[in-house]
Amino acid sequence: SIPLALREVGSGTLAVLEEALEQHRIRLAALPVRVRLGGTEALKNFVRVEATCLAFLPRQAVLKELASGELVEVKIKDLFLERKFNFIQRKGTENNGPYRDFLRFTQRYYSDKE
Repeated sequence: SIPLALREVGSGTLAVLEEALEQHRIRLAALPVRVRLGGTEALKNFVRVEATCLAFLPRQAVLKELASGELVEVKIKDLFLERKFNFIQRKGTENNGPYRDFLRFTQRYYSDKE
């Protein structure tokens, strides 16, 4: 079996992965984990040099590497990972220009995208 490079215990990304695996009755503890790292960039860099490991990374974080062919996406049938985020703000700031610009940016690049 192929070893995994995963996020650290307590990571939201790891929790989403565990939940998705549990839906298929797979326990994360039963999988071969080579390393646990504390961030997306650390995982990305590890997979670049350790060709025998797979990592679960947000697509947005590896767009450049996917486009260049440096990294390749491995599709896993019927495994769907979805993270949800909520925006919060101080009351009365919703008409603030930078806030509106940031909200538009996130809606354009992250809403209902595969």
